[in-house]
Parts: sequence; structure tokens; C-alpha cells
Amino acid sequence: MPSSFRNKWQNLGHAFPFLLLCDFLAVLSLTTGSVAISWWIVTHGGAADLSIFGITAALTMLIALPLLSAQGDRLAKSRVMAWGLLTAVITALGLAIMASFGFYHIWLIILIYAFDVIAFSMVLPAVSSIAADLVNPNHLAEALSLQKSAQSLGRLAGPVTGGAIIALSSIPAALWVYTVILLIAALSAFAIPVIRPAPALNKSHWRAEVRAGLHAKWHIPIDRNWTLFSFFIMLFFSPAIGMLLPLKIHFLNLGAQWLGATEAALGLGMLTGALWGAAKVIQWLGRFSAARSATFTLALGICATAFSDKGWMLVLCFGLIGFALSVSQLVGQTHRQLAVPDHFRARFSSVNFMVMTLSGILGPAMAGIALGLLDINMVYAAFGMGLFLVTLTFSRIPDIRTFLALDHHEVKNWYATLQPKLFL
Repeated sequence: MPSSFRNKWQNLGHAFPFLLLCDFLAVLSLTTGSVAISWWIVTHGGAADLSIFGITAALTMLIALPLLSAQGDRLAKSRVMAWGLLTAVITALGLAIMASFGFYHIWLIILIYAFDVIAFSMVLPAVSSIAADLVNPNHLAEALSLQKSAQSLGRLAGPVTGGAIIALSSIPAALWVYTVILLIAALSAFAIPVIRPAPALNKSHWRAEVRAGLHAKWHIPIDRNWTLFSFFIMLFFSPAIGMLLPLKIHFLNLGAQWLGATEAALGLGMLTGALWGAAKVIQWLGRFSAARSATFTLALGICATAFSDKGWMLVLCFGLIGFALSVSQLVGQTHRQLAVPDHFRARFSSVNFMVMTLSGILGPAMAGIALGLLDINMVYAAFGMGLFLVTLTFSRIPDIRTFLALDHHEVKNWYATLQPKLFL
């Protein structure tokens, strides 16, 4: 192992490798399960059932997030992750049993999966903010890059695993593998050390905490507008890489292995960006130009998907999309986490997830309506153009250029410096 890499690894502390393992296994299981569940639904219920499933799952998370996300600030994040993942194991077990007995009923699937969504309403905000608790702020950028790499590796391996198991065996077998890997991820979360929040946070009422998080985020113009920008981006982007993809694969008469390969290409692109490419692009263009160029590339990739009529063309498009997505996610993420005071990070993350979940409701609904009027290729083209138009507004976010030009020391607790009364 090169000494430079070994030194970087040691700087992250002894707890961080357990977080990487948990992240990798959780994403590996979820992407394996995603391929299995989406293929199960699209082959038994078609576009209508898949649209209903996506909308109800997003609606459940939208309701659960404001109620449960503050647990990441009130309780030890590692235990929130562990118990949330164990709850998700139970739901995965229920789906695996249903599929094994050959019983398909979309509303029962939705009911069981709702508990998985509720569990991840606690897990996701904790996962997105725990790195800042485990490592020194000077090394947070490296930590987030490694965390994204672990997640991207799971996103790469999961679809390949799910698609291969379905092609070689069956959907129930893929769901059982999903359940087992998710269980191992839950157990690995228990290895992450417990870091207790400040006592004052434990005593405050969760409703007051959620209101404080929403209030603070809304009154910081740059973060409010960046969140709104992300909402409209995901409104078009999320269905394009989610519910529309299995329908596109099915439309081209391709098998589940191509669904796995295409989603794996997305993961490979993200992994390439997280390990190497994103840093090079940011160094070459600067944070602002890198973020804007990456989002334009996302729109280009979605439009290109509309005109792809071969499996290998879809793989290339989603590889490009994955790389651009990695760049757009890494640009500014370190800054936005450091700018938020420690005791508000999970709540800010939960608001981000709430907004993304709302777009996850409206996006599939828009896609479902569009599919009733247009074929799948025209829907992809329309969503790509919508994404392009939203990207044009990125430079309108207040102070975005100034914010992204700050170094890590300057941006630490920057939001509290601007509005100290919001974080009391």
C-alpha cells in the first residue's frame, strides 16, 4: 500500500472503515433488490403498477422523513443506522417469501415495502451526515469521496448481481440474496462506534427540532435556492434512471441482465468519478463550472437514452450519466456539510431528502401521465429537455460562485456566521 494512501487512511480514524463497509453492503443489497423488485413488478403488473409503486413509496417517505429524521441528531447515528437496517431486513424477508410462493399483489408489496421506506427515513439522514462526526473537518473531503466510492462500488455490483441471478435463476432467488446482504449490512453498522449527541439535543422535543431545521434552511438563501434547484433537477432525472429504465428495457425486448448491466454502468460511472474523475474535473474547471457542466451532461445522457435502441447503447449512456452524477454530487457537498453547524446536519439532510422525495412523487406521476400520451422514447426526450432547461438556472442561485470559491476552513459553520440566531 503506498505510504500516501496509508497516511490518508490513518487520518480518517479507526471507525471510518466500518462506515464504508456498511455503506457498500447497504447499497449493494438495495440495488440488487431494486433490480429484482422492479423486474418483478414490470413483468407482472406493467407500467401502471410500477408507477403506483414508485409514487406510494415516495409519498410514504415524504410523510415519514419529517417525523423520524431528527433521530439522527437526538440519538447515536450509528445505532439509528443499525436498527433501521434491521427493520428493512424484515421487509425484504416478507417480499422474498411472497415471491417464493409465486404470490403477486401490488398493494401487498406496497404495504410491506412501506416499512422499508419508513426505516430508511431514519437511516438516510444519519448516513449522509455521520462522516462529519467521525473524521476531522480537514479530512472531510477525502472521507466523503471514499464514502461515495464505497456507495458507487455497491451500485456497480448490485445490479450485476441482481440481473445475473434473475437471468440464471429467478426473481425469488435475487430477493433472498437481497435479504441476506442487507442483514450483513445491518450487523456491520453495529461495529461503528457510538457517538452520543449533546445532552441538550436529547431533551428537546422532536417537533421543535424539525421545525428548527426547516426554519433555518428556508432562511438561508443559498441553501434554500440550491435545494429548490435540486428538486426540479430530480423531478426529471429520478424517473429517467428509475421507473422508466425497466420499461425501456422491456420495450426493446431485452432481458433482466441488460437492466442489471445498465444500472451497473451507472454505478461504474459514479465509481470512476468518485475515485478519480470528479477531482480532476473540479481541478480543471473549478467547482462552479464543474457542477454546471456535469448537470448539462446529465441532460445530454438522458436525451441520448431516448434514441438508444441497443443494450450496449444504454450501457454507454448510463455510464456517462453516472460519471456526471458523481461530479455534480461531490461538488459542493463537502462545503454544504461544513457550512451547517454540527447539531443541525442531520436535520438539513432530512430536508434535502424530503424535497427529493417530493420530486420522487411528482416525477413518476408526470412520467405516468406522459406514458399515456407518448411512447417511452419521446418521454425520455421530453425529460432530458426538461433537465436541460432547469440546468440553465444554476447560475441564478444566490452567492453560488462565492460559496464554492471558499476553502474548507473558511466555509466551516458559514451558515451560522451568516444567521447565528437560526442555530441556537
